[in-house]
Amino acid sequence: MMQRLMAMAITAELDVVASRQRARQIAAMCGFRAQDQVKISTAVSELARNVIDYAGVGKVEFAVADDSTLQSLVIRIVDEGPGIDNLDTVLAGEYQSATGLGLGILGVRRLVEQCDITTVKCAGTTVLLKKMLPADAPLITPAIIGKFGARLAALPTNAMLSEVQQQNRELVDALATLQERQDESLTLTLTLEGANRRMAELNARLESADRRKDEFLAILSHELRGPLSATGMAAQLLDVPPVTVARAGQLGQVIQRQVGHMTRLVEDLLDVSRVSRGLVVLDKTPVDICSIVRDAIEQVGPFVKSKSHKLVVLLPSVPCLICGDRIRLVQVVANLVSNAVRYTPEGGHITVCLECDESAMTLTVTDDGIGLSTELLPYLFDLYVQAERPSSREKGGLGLGLALVKSLVEAHGGEVSATSSGEGMGSVFTVSLRR
Repeated sequence: MMQRLMAMAITAELDVVASRQRARQIAAMCGFRAQDQVKISTAVSELARNVIDYAGVGKVEFAVADDSTLQSLVIRIVDEGPGIDNLDTVLAGEYQSATGLGLGILGVRRLVEQCDITTVKCAGTTVLLKKMLPADAPLITPAIIGKFGARLAALPTNAMLSEVQQQNRELVDALATLQERQDESLTLTLTLEGANRRMAELNARLESADRRKDEFLAILSHELRGPLSATGMAAQLLDVPPVTVARAGQLGQVIQRQVGHMTRLVEDLLDVSRVSRGLVVLDKTPVDICSIVRDAIEQVGPFVKSKSHKLVVLLPSVPCLICGDRIRLVQVVANLVSNAVRYTPEGGHITVCLECDESAMTLTVTDDGIGLSTELLPYLFDLYVQAERPSSREKGGLGLGLALVKSLVEAHGGEVSATSSGEGMGSVFTVSLRR
């Protein structure tokens, strides 16, 4: 069933503007939202413009169609002009025209749900537009249509001005929407640029880690080749008679020393494996850090003595108790002191200082060795980072010690840091633990 709303003639330019205004008013009364009101009114004005341009006169009719419980707005634009030649070509978007013929119709088809066109040569054209009413729109009854008629009874005398103002408002709203989209696009672009930068940084870190891993494997091979060769040579000499007791003792010491070196390497590797997989389990008990420092110094004493370093140890006169894993804390201090010994030339100075208060303890290991470059400091506690240090092969080691120190200190809830005034200016390593 079709319920007629209104009809109006199209005979002049003002009628094009009026038809747009009426289409918007009717769309609003039918419950269409602002965006759909603009689409419907634009479609009607485009077709009314075609009537004026190509036929001279015509009319536009508005109605509501009932289809079961669904309703739709139906708009019929009719003219008695010459008709549209090559309609199929026009609708396919293939018609070439200097005047733009066909572009308006193509645009209209994108604005509504249904656009049916009937044209007869020299007998005019009829365009039928149809758009379903919103699902939440009230049912339009004859009584409501009567109220529509009362509201649409008279077209204001300032229709042209009113419609231009309305179109200006629509343009302003459209520009505001475009600006919002542009701002969103800019934000998205900045977000993507940030993500790309982070991805590039991540790739650089992964490449650096992969390079350090390869260099570490080369270092490990070098570190193992020496003691293995020495052990193999000593074992061969034991098979060459005559072997005196003294010579056997000397060769046995060589084997024992080299096996001890390889054992330490393997223990470091196992520790790194446990740390990497989060398998380090601490056996925490009340321990005296003063005692831990003494045990660590005793452990690395031969290494210190072999390089003729002057080692100064400054400890408080009273015990400094914390809750921690004694073995792992000794390992932390021993690694820091060994690191200072390794990178300090013979005859250098190393100071180990422990300070305690009621809330925390601070241990500093200071040396006057080769120092640290600004480029190295951010990566100093990463795994295998020693492979990137100058002359690292001269100093020995696998570059695992400081990474283990950091992991063990953090496992105790503490922090470790390093500072240096530059290469050749020595280094200061600081460990802080809460009491």
